[in-house]
Amino acid sequence: MRLYLGGDKGLVLYEDGDVSQLHTEGIECAVRPTPGRLVAGATSGAILVWDGKGDARVTAKDLGDGVHSLGVTSKGLVFAGTIPASSWASKDAGETWKELPSFSEAPSHEGWTAPWGTPLASAIGTHPKDPKTVYFGVEVGGIYRTRDAGKKWFDLELPCADIHSIQVCPANPARVFVTTGEGGFVSDDEGFNWKEMGINNQRRYTMGLAAHPTEADRVIVSAADSPPPWKDAKCDIYLSTDSGRRFRTVVKDLKGGVGRRALVINPKVPSEIAFGTSTGDVYYSNDGGESFDNVASGLGDLKMVLFT
Repeated sequence: MRLYLGGDKGLVLYEDGDVSQLHTEGIECAVRPTPGRLVAGATSGAILVWDGKGDARVTAKDLGDGVHSLGVTSKGLVFAGTIPASSWASKDAGETWKELPSFSEAPSHEGWTAPWGTPLASAIGTHPKDPKTVYFGVEVGGIYRTRDAGKKWFDLELPCADIHSIQVCPANPARVFVTTGEGGFVSDDEGFNWKEMGINNQRRYTMGLAAHPTEADRVIVSAADSPPPWKDAKCDIYLSTDSGRRFRTVVKDLKGGVGRRALVINPKVPSEIAFGTSTGDVYYSNDGGESFDNVASGLGDLKMVLFT
């Protein structure tokens, strides 16, 4: 098993129990735009690229005060979301970047806010087939969709504006899953209408989410008691096989939190699921999330987990 892991201790490669440090920069998110290449967003606002050898290298240093979300389209265009809430794009797999000023002028942008003072572009969801359709989330400000790769944006008016993660369902692209500070939501019509997920779940501060690549109704979600820091919080992992109407608790009362990009399904082997915690532990499942084993510890506050 090989995983990319990122957090406050930097970017590492985990391979069957061995951990290799790729960079010491604090990491928030990562994507794989091309085979063999990893693009990671740093807490400092930098972009890191790793091509499979040596150390990761910095290709940009000034994408805002932090790169908190990344997404890659079916044509390889990479989007980045930052703090302050801005949208950036790269046409060359992370080597160079251009800001998209239209996002900062999206509908209702005047109302964007955050408890810490500065709203951030917290989540990106890309369409698996249409490279021009992209969803952006703002914490706190709502969810937006573009159909022209970022020239114009449409406010999808989600009931909760505290957006944590977005995923377009790979097996049914009309279905969009979102986690927020007030529970999870799902749309079956590309965001025009929304339904709340897991209303009977004990914990409602939802963060991580992973949709199954071939089973449209199967989705797994992490939820905590409260916002971070999660030093004394408890977290549950919930699994649904009916697109979020009902969930089963597959991990209960986990110490710490599982962040918005720290829960992932292996797209090549969907029975494999992994997640990382704010307390530095990595858990792995090879039975579709029915059970998990702790496979690593002591890795700091993990913000990102990604299968290689």
